[in-house]
Amino acid sequence: MNNLSDKMIFCTLFDSNYLDKGLALYQSMKRHIEDFRLYIFAFDEKCFEILCDMAPENVIVLSVEDIMTDRLREIRLERSRAEFCWTCTSVIIEYVLTQCKEKICTYIDADIYFFSSPVNAIREIIEDNCSVGLVEHRFARDYEYGRQIFRVGKYCIQFNTFLNNEEGLRILREWKEECLNWCYYRYEDGKIGDQKYPDKWKMKYSGVHESHDPGAGVAPWNLHLYSYAGREKDYIYLEYRGRRFPLVFYHFEGMKYLGHHSVFLNLWKPAKRGTGRKVRLIYGEYFRNIFRIRRDLYKIYGITFDHMRAEKGACTGKEFSLKAFCEKNGIWNGFLNWTGYWKNNILSDR
Repeated sequence: MNNLSDKMIFCTLFDSNYLDKGLALYQSMKRHIEDFRLYIFAFDEKCFEILCDMAPENVIVLSVEDIMTDRLREIRLERSRAEFCWTCTSVIIEYVLTQCKEKICTYIDADIYFFSSPVNAIREIIEDNCSVGLVEHRFARDYEYGRQIFRVGKYCIQFNTFLNNEEGLRILREWKEECLNWCYYRYEDGKIGDQKYPDKWKMKYSGVHESHDPGAGVAPWNLHLYSYAGREKDYIYLEYRGRRFPLVFYHFEGMKYLGHHSVFLNLWKPAKRGTGRKVRLIYGEYFRNIFRIRRDLYKIYGITFDHMRAEKGACTGKEFSLKAFCEKNGIWNGFLNWTGYWKNNILSDR
């Protein structure tokens, strides 16, 4: 299938606190995806009003009120803001497929950013005659692997594709009902948030596809597994298990803006050799775009994000001192990990 323009249908959700990240996501799509349609569900009034005023090309702006039901109104009162957003992930996908009559829809997290087109990741699903597409966390295959899979699941809710067919809707509605019943930010009975539910889909259904594209789903928890392989034109090339490929999208999960223009990147292995160069390329581009977006949002709408800054002590306190690293990892490894942490995991956003 050569022409996939009618398959590049996406949806996401965010509120005004994530407006800068959501707009960065959109701009990266405009740059790298030739023809697409993005449904943005604005989860507060301020976000909805600003997006409607901006009227971004290729975007359909919807309000959280468009998906609200009596059940969701009750859930909204008892769950945190993040938990409610996770609960609604499957809901907005279903809305796009059934109410907007799209043949396919890929959910994308607001804090991912495209560095090249995801067309191959979508093509895989279609050509494999599948109804659902998933992307693995791709944790390191070490002694920690089993614990991480048990903790958050094999697949990450970040780039999840559903076709508007019988099997696709059956799986989607099963997930939706599970999230409506339970979606909390805690570990309980093998569950956490909206994660882990997809782990059983491949065992139950034949039409579930695992992405083969290693450039889709690079993130803080697996960045250390990739080697930088060069840059050509606008693309960053990485290498993984002997295979060279362009970076498709990066998930900036857990990134926190701190005081004094510093940012915590949430890298799992910041001391790994070569991390600095990858960070400068990937995070550098993201920081520059976020900075421009925040500047324009303040200039035009008076929006600031100062209230979103995290307490610096949470990432730079005594537990992150040289002494703490050495006590945990030994003198030499402790020194290396401490150096990597402060060199690569806490950066300036300027």
